[in-house]
Amino acid sequence: MKFLNINNKIVSSKKSLNEICMEQPFLIINTSCGIGKYRFNKIGYNSKSKLIFEYSLIKDSSYKDTNNILFKLGQYYYLTAEQLLYAFKFFANS
Repeated sequence: MKFLNINNKIVSSKKSLNEICMEQPFLIINTSCGIGKYRFNKIGYNSKSKLIFEYSLIKDSSYKDTNNILFKLGQYYYLTAEQLLYAFKFFANS
């Protein structure tokens, strides 16, 4: 099993990643259609049995691109574990 270091915590399981997502459920994601606010929904697996994190688009008037994102990309945004860890690392450093 691969171990990951997030904010000085060693993460070694899907359960730990789920707990981190529950503690920090919101992400601001710059999509190809604009910037939107997303909330953690669930963890699943893709067709290659890789861990995937599902986020739901939130209708927030502070983000003017929300309707465009919803129309062009849909309600959900999926991240791999690597992408999610990169986003958390970026968030922690800002």
